[in-house]
Amino acid sequence: MPEPLPSCRRLIALAASATATLVLTVATAQAALFPGEVIDGPNPGLLAVGGADMDPADGTGGVVYLREDGGVPHVFVSRIVDGVWQPPERVDGSLAPPASDPVIAAGTRGKLIVAWVTEGVLYASIRQSVAAGWSGPQPVGAPATLPAIDMGFNDNAYLAWSTGEDVHAARLPRGATQWQPVSGPLDLDPARRAGGQPNLRPSIAVSAEGLALAVWGEVDGAGRSHVVARRIDGTRPSPVPADLTVDELEGRAGGDADAPMATIQSDSSFGWVVFRQAFTDGATTQVRAIARHMRGSLFEPPVVIDGQGWPGDDAGWPSMAIQGTGTGFSAVPLRSGPIFGMAVNSDDEWTPFASRLDSAPVPITGRLPVFYSEDKNGMVAWPAPDGMLRMRFVTGIGFQPEQQITKPELGPVDWNAGVAMAGDRYLNAIIVAIQGAGAERRLVSAVNDREPGNFSPASSSRWYRRAPARLSWREPTETWGDLRYTLEIDGRAVGTTRQLSYPTRNLRLGSGTHLWRVLAIDSRGQASATPTRLLKIDRTPPNVTISFRGSRRAGRPVTVDVRAIDRDSGSKTPQVFFGDGTMAYGRHLRHVYGRGRHTVTVRASDNAGNVRTAHRSIVIR
Repeated sequence: MPEPLPSCRRLIALAASATATLVLTVATAQAALFPGEVIDGPNPGLLAVGGADMDPADGTGGVVYLREDGGVPHVFVSRIVDGVWQPPERVDGSLAPPASDPVIAAGTRGKLIVAWVTEGVLYASIRQSVAAGWSGPQPVGAPATLPAIDMGFNDNAYLAWSTGEDVHAARLPRGATQWQPVSGPLDLDPARRAGGQPNLRPSIAVSAEGLALAVWGEVDGAGRSHVVARRIDGTRPSPVPADLTVDELEGRAGGDADAPMATIQSDSSFGWVVFRQAFTDGATTQVRAIARHMRGSLFEPPVVIDGQGWPGDDAGWPSMAIQGTGTGFSAVPLRSGPIFGMAVNSDDEWTPFASRLDSAPVPITGRLPVFYSEDKNGMVAWPAPDGMLRMRFVTGIGFQPEQQITKPELGPVDWNAGVAMAGDRYLNAIIVAIQGAGAERRLVSAVNDREPGNFSPASSSRWYRRAPARLSWREPTETWGDLRYTLEIDGRAVGTTRQLSYPTRNLRLGSGTHLWRVLAIDSRGQASATPTRLLKIDRTPPNVTISFRGSRRAGRPVTVDVRAIDRDSGSKTPQVFFGDGTMAYGRHLRHVYGRGRHTVTVRASDNAGNVRTAHRSIVIR
């Protein structure tokens, strides 16, 4: 790749390419950032972050990194379960030589796959679930360097790596424990040098269907670097790799292309590849960031995503993140430090202008960490001049205000040691880096933790004779689980539980209408509440009085007046037994008696089911 221009020219915005600014239709999740959660350290042996990943559905995942053990670099993983970091675990324990290039992929129910290189051999270790342990290191390929890994929604995983001359891949089907080699090499031309150096490193993305898109860099006989893409179906690569290198852009001849990154939608027919490429612009050369859309077996014309014009600053390594239907964004650092972002919608249309993301430029090497969730919210992070990490959320109304995500008291971030980002479908997310120097080095995470989702009580509008045995509620949406619930009655907390119900036997709830709700509280103290509901209790039966009106002579009508009063739930129509074998419902009943003494019995019930029986005699002459 040619050296960028020695000075930064004035930034020129991209010309408008659409009739209106695109808006991503999303809802912003209610979440809070928690910076400075220490995962490992202080430890001077913390060397580098290899990567982080998280399952979109259940929020389990982890970070892989290199840490010295006995003075030798080895592979360690810290898992995140229910939003809480677990103690570090060494994964390459049976291998004594130093390790390098660790990568990680997360699947459902806590499944993790970690791969790394030891003495030129690519190894992988699998953890099948949260409760399972790590498998022993399994050799996948050799010689190997610079691996890439991804796992789809259905737990199909792929590895890609370079031998230094060729690019190879392997597949691990769902539920399998042995890697299957993909027919290869994948190279466009096996006679060329493919991969083998960081800017030509493979990148791989896996669709929900279990197919993969791999990209990498190849160098032709004339020394020009190309970006090559190839789809993989199981262990079969597509018949013809695609050279994505652009021969000409806006009348300027294309040169070296490198730094590719693959993304893919749930439907494996669609995806994006971003990379950078040099173009001759008169007497100078300018490096641009390019995105090319995959549609079926073809790649559509290039889209420039670096926020520049001609002439302009040189683009660094581009990053891109999309969700299952193709909505997402890109982030591109420029040689002089500014960072530009653009959004793309599910119709493959980009915003007509790039947005400046950072407020203070810092020249950046490598790729910016990005993430975009299934509910169409995202994140991008970068280093600031003061040594801290800063970031922006990406939502339906664009890039949100810049904010700091590291604690100054933990020391400067070691950007060159790697920064990794991952999240789930609800934007529970992690950003992991190494902070501090010497004996004060720490592996640190900023956590974006969404508060528990909306939920509701399982309530009834009925009246109860006594409180139901348990008050219950529905489970809120919360992939990071580990929730505790506080029950409030009449504005007072009466108990806490981790169950979805609470017993009432010791609450001594008297007659009347009570207000109750439940708070769901996560491991970081964030809470959401149910709507307030009524709990209606009536422990006492109605008060009943009986009186008579009219003549008390045989054959003439008598009116039996019944008064049944219940000040809580209200009374139902009383049942009146006249004492001569007849019965009726009502409060004012006319009845004709024969001679004699008759006992009137009234059975009155309320809407809670309480019953009172009253008696009164009448003598008919």
